[in-house]
Amino acid sequence: TRHGFGYTVFELEEDGLASAMSIYVAMNAPVKFVRLKISNRSGRPRRLSATAYWELLLGETRGKTLMHISTEVDGPTGAIFARNAYSTEFGSRIAFFGTSESTHFVTADRCEFLGRNGSTSDPAALRRARLSGRTGAGFDPCAVIQTPFQIEDGGERELVFFVGAAPSEAEARAIIHSHRGLGNAQRCLEAVWNYWARTLGTVYVETPDAALNFLVNGWLPYQTLSCRVWARTGFYQSGGAYGFRDQLQDTMALIHAEPRLLREHLLRAAARQFAEGDVQHWWHPHSGRGVRTHFSDDYLWLPCAVCRYVHATGDTGVATLSATSISATTVPSDTASPSLTFSSRRMPAVLAGTSIVALSDSRVTRP
Repeated sequence: TRHGFGYTVFELEEDGLASAMSIYVAMNAPVKFVRLKISNRSGRPRRLSATAYWELLLGETRGKTLMHISTEVDGPTGAIFARNAYSTEFGSRIAFFGTSESTHFVTADRCEFLGRNGSTSDPAALRRARLSGRTGAGFDPCAVIQTPFQIEDGGERELVFFVGAAPSEAEARAIIHSHRGLGNAQRCLEAVWNYWARTLGTVYVETPDAALNFLVNGWLPYQTLSCRVWARTGFYQSGGAYGFRDQLQDTMALIHAEPRLLREHLLRAAARQFAEGDVQHWWHPHSGRGVRTHFSDDYLWLPCAVCRYVHATGDTGVATLSATSISATTVPSDTASPSLTFSSRRMPAVLAGTSIVALSDSRVTRP
């Protein structure tokens, strides 16, 4: 197994077949690629099949969502479409699953693929010639795509599976058409290589400790951007929400590598400040749902990040950009807010003004 910046490669050689599976995500679209390359070194022609299996969640837990997920094969693309129409915030969105190969078989029935009381270590469907094509609603959902192929002795075969999401069926088809195929998959991989080479090459630190150099010049900024800023997930924070202080801290760490991300997030964070100067401690970006608390250190991170950005870039114009705020009834000092959706409103203020309000309110004694 080899981990690189933006990709991972799994390699295996078994029974005269050498395989390399690369996994990465496109830089400009919500598409994840699973690229499989197989070399035949067995001394004879081989008839094989490659099968991709995804369990469907489309929500918080499978126990809550599996009864609501429906699947279908999309005629124009041949991809599997899945949706959870009962999702409060994402009911209209489409998850899609496809392959670069025109000849393939599918099923969306997990029981068919695994077998009764079966497991992924020995799926029942792999002992059959092909998948049934079953899709719809009312069973344990999954997405399985299987493609058969032949490789001559000494030959190679390469194919791609992909998974993604889109706001609508039309947008899902457009993404599939623009990213399907080996050539498109290769271009997306090269874009990943180029982005990380450029981003991680901005700052170089050299110390007597080679291990520290390895971390500081690559893996730490890579983890900060990919995990903390984009995915917003970690050992103790895996919900995808923004933390008011968390992502301000994270984007400040990228001030030299990706200053535009800090600039964008300054305005994003300012928009989660209440008119009184306090803020949402965390919030989900699609709905704005989050909590209003009494954590006093939240107030200080926005003005700190603004000063850090201006000092590092010289972009004083950011302080004059207009800002929005959110409104709600104040929270009593002895209680915390439940998870709520707050309404936004345009305020006659600029980013510098919101920072001043935050500093002023931070001086109020907090529990």
